[in-house]
Amino acid sequence: MVSVQSVEQQLKRLKFSTHSWGRAEIRELPNILMPDEEMYECVNGTYEGGFALLVATDSRVLLIDKKPLNFLTVEDMRFEMINELDYSHRMIGAQISISAGSKTLQFKSYNQARLRKLINHVQHCMADSKKQMSAGQKDQKQHLEQINQQLQAYLIAQHQQQEALREQLAQARSGADPAAVQLPEPPKPSPELADFLLAQSLLKQFREQHQPPITDDTTPKPIQSEAESPHMGDLYSSGMQEIFGRKQESSPVVTQTMPKLYGMHNPLDINPLSIAYSKLPMALRNRKFGRPSFHAHSQATAIKPIVSQQYPAI
Repeated sequence: MVSVQSVEQQLKRLKFSTHSWGRAEIRELPNILMPDEEMYECVNGTYEGGFALLVATDSRVLLIDKKPLNFLTVEDMRFEMINELDYSHRMIGAQISISAGSKTLQFKSYNQARLRKLINHVQHCMADSKKQMSAGQKDQKQHLEQINQQLQAYLIAQHQQQEALREQLAQARSGADPAAVQLPEPPKPSPELADFLLAQSLLKQFREQHQPPITDDTTPKPIQSEAESPHMGDLYSSGMQEIFGRKQESSPVVTQTMPKLYGMHNPLDINPLSIAYSKLPMALRNRKFGRPSFHAHSQATAIKPIVSQQYPAI
């Protein structure tokens, strides 16, 4: 958090009036700026959310919008994140468009001089950040080349040490004095190469611990269909009993042929299992409420009682 006196001194250096528009946004600057951050330009204007203050520092671009009832909006765009920067001005007012990833900021202001100065500062900072990134990539490439050269020298030294060790062992076997045989010292890598090899070993160990083992078995596993479950056998036998009126015992042959019947492709074939599925809701209803006697009910409604007509006596 920056002190209020530091913010006021920076605004006086920029000759920015603190008694005009944007006083609420200026009060929020001590809570937003970093301790070592320095402001280069400020300008008042409007964006899609209304009136706001645009600030350019040495590391980022800030948009501050403070509304009544403590409504605050702050947009932070680093120079490394900015992809595109557009500027245009007319007779009255100017406009900029800053694109940073998927976010685009469009800002308008009537103070063309301050907005032009702010956008020039942002352009120079963007160019400097690109140069630093390219320089960092070059330094990284040079460092990897140095590590490669040191690794080659280390491998050559190891090979020479192994050859010298073989010669000493051959002399010892030929009957030479063991005291005169001197074992060569193993080569030592440079500190940079030692750190690199340690990092590579730790990375390899981490991958072996957290990655699943790769198996050579590429044969696809059989997928269990619904017809292969034990409940489907009971359902199949119940359906056959409801359709044909007798109990059908499930056999291994029927269980093996059920997947073929269940996944048939010929529309002219009759699939008993599909018929059982269609009869299943009515069968469950009849089991719970009983089979209705539609024939008896129709006869009862069709036959009406015959009432004998009474004639008066003569």
